[in-house]
Amino acid sequence: MKTLQLIFKTEGKSDLTVSLDNPKEDLTLAECQAAATKLIPILLTRSGVAVTELKKAVISTTTEAELE
Repeated sequence: MKTLQLIFKTEGKSDLTVSLDNPKEDLTLAECQAAATKLIPILLTRSGVAVTELKKAVISTTTEAELE
């Protein structure tokens, strides 16, 4: 399974990660940056700290194998 992680910097000098399952195959950094620009004004941490910018975008791939 693939997961897109958008990692944002916050005003509190910590990071906030938004994870999205199954990103499209040909996703680009520019597309992630455009989406992040729309998300930044509405994102807050649990303690109410505002998000300031996209730090990085990462696609991680995991595999599962059921033990028998």
